[in-house]
Amino acid sequence: MQKLANWQNKTNQGKLVATESYYTGVVAALEGIKQLKRQLKIAEEEREILNKEG
Repeated sequence: MQKLANWQNKTNQGKLVATESYYTGVVAALEGIKQLKRQLKIAEEEREILNKEG
């Protein structure tokens, strides 16, 4: 756990400049996942409606 704490401290101090590009990629990926989850929920609701009708 000490390695993680060191990494967090360096990030907070701005010593790990390269992490910023990774951070933006992670944020974009999380947004994509969020959108996909919404689409999945809608598709599941549509499937339930179609199953009830058929």
